[in-house]
Amino acid sequence: MTLITTKDLVFNNMIEYPDMTIEKGKMTFIQGASGSGKSTLFRLFNATINPSQGTIYYNKVDISTINALELRRKILLINQQVYLFDGTIADNFRQFHAYRSSTPPTETAMKEFLHIAAAPFTPEQDVARLSGGEKQRVFNAIMLSFNAEVYMWDEPSAALDSPTATTFFTRMKEYMAKHDKTTLVISHDDTLYPKFSDALIELKSRHEV
Repeated sequence: MTLITTKDLVFNNMIEYPDMTIEKGKMTFIQGASGSGKSTLFRLFNATINPSQGTIYYNKVDISTINALELRRKILLINQQVYLFDGTIADNFRQFHAYRSSTPPTETAMKEFLHIAAAPFTPEQDVARLSGGEKQRVFNAIMLSFNAEVYMWDEPSAALDSPTATTFFTRMKEYMAKHDKTTLVISHDDTLYPKFSDALIELKSRHEV
């Protein structure tokens, strides 16, 4: 089933995208050289920015006609920047959900999301004691808990070693398939997409077109 489609999409009269189709329930990797517009595409998909030309359809509806906040609840963008509040991991789950006016997960669910994200910590763990890579794992776990329809991951394993990244993607893909979620991934780790992608979209920078 087709979930997202684009037609004649252009951003800032500079980045021209091929027409794309994103299938529901699949994990699609977005690849391309620096400047090809990968991160920009994610921001277009959830209406953080608007195209200068063309149309994006979500469930066959032009996203420009959908309330932007409602769209961003359905199409979740997880940026490269990892941010956690002071306090425990549980505090962070609750604070992020309070910010989105959503119901935080139970402690049991927190533990499940931490497991998926290869974060072997208890919810009572203080985040101040975590390394950069450990913070990214916790951040990924919190993002998983938002129950979005589409997850757009921009370099979710940038601070993870290869075995941890593989564990995270293995568990995440199983979770997404079980709950019929759609996943888009930007990653410079070329070992991931051959193992985990159901589809691959390659973008070209202007000088390559």
